[in-house]
Amino acid sequence: MIRRFFVYWCLIILICSASLAILGYLGAVKLAEPVTLHEPPVRGVLLLVPLDSRPPCTDYVVKIARMAGFQVLIPPREFLDDYRRPANKVAIAQWLQQNAAQADAAILSVDMLVHGGLLASRQSTGTKRDRANALDLLKTLHRQWPRLKLYVFNILPRLLISDDPETEKYKSAMAEWSILRDTTTTFENPQDIEKLRTLESSIPSALIDRYRQLYADNRQLNQQLIFLVQTGTISGLLIGQDDSAPFGVANMERQHLDNILTGSPSLLGKVFLARATDEAGLTLLNPATQSAPAPKPKVFVHYTESRAADAVLPYMPRPLAQIVEEKLLIANAAITQTLTEADFILVIHAGNRQSNGRHLASEAQLIQTWLKSGRQVVVVDLATDWSVEQTLLPHLRRQGVSEPQLLAYAGWNTASNSLGTAITQAVMALRGRTAADDSALLFRDVTRVEFLAERLLDDWYYQKIYRHRLNDKLVQKKINPYELKQSREQVENTIRQQIHSAYVKYIGNEWRNTELYYRQQQPNAYVAGAWSIRSGLPWDRTFEIYVDMQMLPAQVISR
Repeated sequence: MIRRFFVYWCLIILICSASLAILGYLGAVKLAEPVTLHEPPVRGVLLLVPLDSRPPCTDYVVKIARMAGFQVLIPPREFLDDYRRPANKVAIAQWLQQNAAQADAAILSVDMLVHGGLLASRQSTGTKRDRANALDLLKTLHRQWPRLKLYVFNILPRLLISDDPETEKYKSAMAEWSILRDTTTTFENPQDIEKLRTLESSIPSALIDRYRQLYADNRQLNQQLIFLVQTGTISGLLIGQDDSAPFGVANMERQHLDNILTGSPSLLGKVFLARATDEAGLTLLNPATQSAPAPKPKVFVHYTESRAADAVLPYMPRPLAQIVEEKLLIANAAITQTLTEADFILVIHAGNRQSNGRHLASEAQLIQTWLKSGRQVVVVDLATDWSVEQTLLPHLRRQGVSEPQLLAYAGWNTASNSLGTAITQAVMALRGRTAADDSALLFRDVTRVEFLAERLLDDWYYQKIYRHRLNDKLVQKKINPYELKQSREQVENTIRQQIHSAYVKYIGNEWRNTELYYRQQQPNAYVAGAWSIRSGLPWDRTFEIYVDMQMLPAQVISR
């Protein structure tokens, strides 16, 4: 019996070996050895004071910078905010001064320095003294470390008032008040003016005064920051616009800033106005890491939907095409109308309820054609209703497009968030491919592919598929998805299981042996190998998760 088992086992091994040999000869299987990856010497060091502690404001910046060979240092987690708890502003300021000497540039959130984070800024927890301290800190950093380039960003308050149980019932009324303040000033419609008066009588005057003061303080601070740009203290300033609409007080403030910049040509290329919040810090990576003027990457912009360029998507104040232009301007990239001269093709998909499956299949075929011809393609995959049925990715997969073939991909939250992430990733990844060192090239492209895997699991699977189901189940159990409290551990474990299952389904085997960028004369020298994955909740809510992918590359030894 044992002898028969031994014979069968030998036959199985012989058949498997022969099959692998045949498949290897035909090119169906690549035989590869795992490679130990070491981080090469960095091209520069940046300090980051993030908008808040969430992954888009922290981890994304670190990983995208790494694609171009730069290291980003962040204050210790215990110094940063944690959801509704503001950051330790004093500790962060001390950390900045302790680390300034080793850095080449710094990307600094004024909202963090003044208020202790984005959510705290919506409550306007920062005082006049806090604003003065932040400005003094910027001056001190420039005076003591003049070689340290300071890139600063500040956020215009959003349309909606902050989440507060005491004012929740006035949230929609205050949004309407903000819109009417803008429209009545712009159009002077008597009916709207009367409507505004009636609305004001139904809202506590203290709430309106607080809302006005929030914008007044922000305006004064922005003017002081612009002055620091003019005096050379700040190398670059981004004034971002939080969630908004085509009309509102935030748009009035932006118009005021537009007027200032129009009258100051010297600020061109130094002060940027854009729809940006969570992604504001990472969009400053390219200017903050440019030590000298460089050629602008040329970008061919392609919309999958015919009317998408003129569409005003949720939480956006302007048409999509204008948001694209803002992001490309910050990235120092230029739009080209000639496909053949483009450094990459920016495919923008804004799915909606009218999206046609047959049309999207043809769009996916076009993208596959571009990829096969050697074009670099970036996909921004938006869905108006944040629904997977409206996304482009399923059509790409059905056409045989492998996600690692894409230079960049993003589809999280708003159009602005995704555009800023994908464009910055593309520009930095292309810069990373200029390295002369082979190990540096490999390390940077592994980082790029890891980030793509994270975007697939987070932006597409979690945000478009699983989070809706999860929240529905939590609400049925009378658990608030925005205040998990004692349910957090159980919810987090469930999310980890789902993310791992999605990894197995969409990445585990499908991405193995995916070719990595190396050298044009040896394009297939390295492939994707084994993966490890971590995931969980950064805050006590289900709105966002963190996904950390680590990939072990392998070197092809037989094809």
